[in-house]
Amino acid sequence: MSFFKNIIFLSRMTFRNLCTVPKQRRNCHTDSLEVNSALWLGHATVLLNINGTTILTDPVLCGYLGYMKRVVKIPVDISKYHVDYILLSHGHTDHIHFPSLRKINKDAIVIVPTIYKRFLNHIGFNNVYKLSPGEVFEDDNIRIESLEAIHDGRRFYIGKFTESNAYLIKCNNKTVFYAGDTAYTENFNDIKSDIALMPVGCYTPERFSVMHCSPEESFKMFKKMKSSIMLPIHYRTFIISLDDEERTMKKLQELNDGSINIADIGQRVNF
Repeated sequence: MSFFKNIIFLSRMTFRNLCTVPKQRRNCHTDSLEVNSALWLGHATVLLNINGTTILTDPVLCGYLGYMKRVVKIPVDISKYHVDYILLSHGHTDHIHFPSLRKINKDAIVIVPTIYKRFLNHIGFNNVYKLSPGEVFEDDNIRIESLEAIHDGRRFYIGKFTESNAYLIKCNNKTVFYAGDTAYTENFNDIKSDIALMPVGCYTPERFSVMHCSPEESFKMFKKMKSSIMLPIHYRTFIISLDDEERTMKKLQELNDGSINIADIGQRVNF
């Protein structure tokens, strides 16, 4: 990424964010969580109930992410839920968000990429388990397998490349796949799941394709899996790229062969 291209990108993104400041946040659904259902809470945050076990992915539940205003209301008060497991995919601030994590019960089991364990311990979580791609966490209740996502997981772009995780979650007779943040990859081919949580945003400018996938690429990965439902996530919440939201929605609608559940934020999807 050239210096001048980056300056232009940051200027355009900052302008778009400043335009949101005087506007009211969009309303959202406030559905309740049911057994074997998913609530998309915005961005990459999904609250899952799998056979009575509550799982939360990459919680970012705040009004602002730095200077970036959340453009839609937060559908739930997460402090009213008892979360059993938290899955953190990588270190970026829009995925490991410490103020949001502080709102969650500290007896939750946290699954995290290798280098971030100590930070979770520091804010009060004692049951923190490091997973690298290919490794598995398993207890009497659940099995969580980490897979390699194609994404630089460094919190800030300093130092060495760090890994990002996707997760395959099995609980009794139900399986959920969470892709995290990823560019197009065939690492997920033939994965079987009842629902796949697939990112579809942050693909513009085009050079972002080395770490993110477009709606077309996300759907292509999904179709190479053996999954029943695709739930698009990682869009419509913060302006962190130059994506055209209307274009993203239109493309998802065009791609939809009946297997994509284009849910609104806060809307329940049963599986």
